Amino acid sequence: MDEQRTVLFIRHGITAPNKSKKYTGWSDPELLEEEKERLLQYTTPYQPDAVFSSDLLRARQTAALYFPAVDIVESRYLREFHFGVFEGKTYEELKNNRSYCQWLNHWTESGPPEGESFDEFRMRVSKGWDMMKQQSSRIMAVVTHSGWIREWCHLYAPGIVPEQTLWNIPFGGGWIGTFTRRKGDWTCNSLQEVRITEKRNG
Repeated sequence: MDEQRTVLFIRHGITAPNKSKKYTGWSDPELLEEEKERLLQYTTPYQPDAVFSSDLLRARQTAALYFPAVDIVESRYLREFHFGVFEGKTYEELKNNRSYCQWLNHWTESGPPEGESFDEFRMRVSKGWDMMKQQSSRIMAVVTHSGWIREWCHLYAPGIVPEQTLWNIPFGGGWIGTFTRRKGDWTCNSLQEVRITEKRNG
């Protein structure tokens, strides 16, 4: 029998390196204090039964702020792409770096020095999704990173969301996916922007 599933794909809140437009993959900064206060004022349209999070601090903090009543499952599979020696640097700092330019021009073929390859990243995204699909909950959330969400869309929902939109996922926002589960296989039926709304007082 077919079963319906809903998954919220949420990008973590903003950090100081994000604000400075630095490559922030496996680096582990915390959320800005003003971002914590902002996220506390908002809620998601669904309250999930199960929540998964990248094990990096910015994602864990976002998950705890949005879903304080739900136990959070942390996983390295849900981390951002590992930018290696380019971590913590901006495009302006790197644009004349030979190895950086070479990586930008061939990013699907080779990874950044001391980072991970594109194939390794895709495999990790797949493992994270496989882990989530073992959960029996009808409504789930994953709090992760923009690169992870973007690559998940490429792998499992190609063409549903315009490419330009995938490169502009807002901090603390993301997508709601609806799925049909049939004999263990999941089919994505739709992806819509998560409507983060202000909490009602009283």
